[in-house]
Amino acid sequence: MSLRDQLAGFPVGQMAVISVMRFSEPLAFTSLFPYLYFMIRDFQTAPTEADISKYSGYMASSFAFCQFLFAVHWGRTSDRIGRKPVLILGLLGTSACLLVFGFSTNYYTAFAARAIAGALNGNVAVLRTTIGEVCHEKRHQALGFSTLPLLFNLGSIIGPWIGGCAYFTAPPSKSPYDRDTPDILGVEDSDFLAPFRKEHPYALSNIVVTSVLWISCIIGFLFLEETNEKFKDRRDVGIEIGDYILSKFGVKTPPRGWKRSKTDEESPLLNVPERFTAGSIDSDLVKPRAGYESPDKASSSSEDDTETIGSYKQTLLKPMVRRYSQSSSDPVKREVKLTARMCMSIASNCILSLHNMAYNEFLPVFLAAPLHKEVLKFPLKIEGGVGLTTSTIGTLFSSTGIMGMLIILFIFPWIDRNLGTLQGYKFSLTIFPLVYLLVPMAVFTTREYNANFPTWFTVFSLYLLTSLKTLAQSTGLPQAMILTHRSAEKSQRAYVNSLTLSMVALGRCLGPIAFGYIMTIGDKYQISWLSWWIMAALAFVGFIQTYFMDDSEEPNS
Repeated sequence: MSLRDQLAGFPVGQMAVISVMRFSEPLAFTSLFPYLYFMIRDFQTAPTEADISKYSGYMASSFAFCQFLFAVHWGRTSDRIGRKPVLILGLLGTSACLLVFGFSTNYYTAFAARAIAGALNGNVAVLRTTIGEVCHEKRHQALGFSTLPLLFNLGSIIGPWIGGCAYFTAPPSKSPYDRDTPDILGVEDSDFLAPFRKEHPYALSNIVVTSVLWISCIIGFLFLEETNEKFKDRRDVGIEIGDYILSKFGVKTPPRGWKRSKTDEESPLLNVPERFTAGSIDSDLVKPRAGYESPDKASSSSEDDTETIGSYKQTLLKPMVRRYSQSSSDPVKREVKLTARMCMSIASNCILSLHNMAYNEFLPVFLAAPLHKEVLKFPLKIEGGVGLTTSTIGTLFSSTGIMGMLIILFIFPWIDRNLGTLQGYKFSLTIFPLVYLLVPMAVFTTREYNANFPTWFTVFSLYLLTSLKTLAQSTGLPQAMILTHRSAEKSQRAYVNSLTLSMVALGRCLGPIAFGYIMTIGDKYQISWLSWWIMAALAFVGFIQTYFMDDSEEPNS
């Protein structure tokens, strides 16, 4: 299928609104990476500097564990009250927790803020469902679902830049564990924000990100249309205000369901001619049907719908039939049965997210940890990390975010067209083990360890590895989402996506704790490569598992 075919009829407007709402969350997530190590260091909760990775794992797990507990509930809530309210509540919850996190003065306050943020936000699963409902045609799904990693990479450009910028984040220049630690930022505190940064070194970056969250929340309130079929015709004050704003700029908006449905219900009754009397109407049409069938079933096409009464079709009476055939209570929900395809898809998502999350959380820790050149011995004796600064780490993550955007825009469509979803997914998963095996070897490329390497070579090798990782992540995540989407029937997708997020969150909870301990043990015994090679083994297991997955579309979808 060509790109032109994929773009034909693509819901650009709604996907643009969804994109704005999605972009703000990876911005909040990735803005922590450059300074999290230094923040935990300055709290002085860890007994030694080598234990910081363990406490970083605890903090990451707090978010993921609470997300695991509440993700399915948010998915079910979106079935009961609609997708839009849940998405807006998630953004507001994230923004409030970010402010608390930025102003935290001790580890436990920051820990609680991250935990509450995980409990309040189930937006990833709801967004997946929303995109699936907006891009309901199969030809639009690859393009629609690829926006999620595309926007994650966009957030990965700006987020680390905000978190690593010396004017937004100002960790103390001296480590509390070592009085001889050199200056980290090397920026003079001469501007008017210097006193505020000195008092709250990690608050300003969170204030900036929170402002973006509020803007995206307002845009979603004004312009996001409800995608849940049950609530599409419910009055939306935000949409009405948004339509009014657009009309002032000469933009035409479609007629809204809550206005159209009212007209539809009244117009057949108002336009009935005198010869069309109540006596000519079959009483079976207007009385409640046996068993109180659902509106959709009551209005479904059948031979009865096309019979004529006089010169009028019975389809004119559908609004009346809908009105009197509705039950006063919600219809009984069909039980969701997990199939083997669903389980395989969820398991694949869990494995991918577990090692991907561990990499994202602990690469900044590894890069920021001090370099112990006197201990290093190629290839297996490694302690500490590379010893980079917050600004260098932020620039590294921002640059790989740009690479990720280019991959999504140009490489992913080619992979999807030529390899298909499942084969493209397999290709992506082959890259992860290679990257994880090579990451700890970066310490041996530093000029402090080996004078034969130029000063730029370490950073260059890190850029190369992170770019390869970004290639795998940016092409693999959309394929995983599509496979999950296709594994379930339409009526089950909100639940399955929420269950997937919940299980993924459980993996993300256990992963940082486990890998945090492994990194601490690795540093203690001078085998810091251990955690990275375990990640590689896990990624390889995920690759093998794809040979037991299916790419066909479920019926009734």
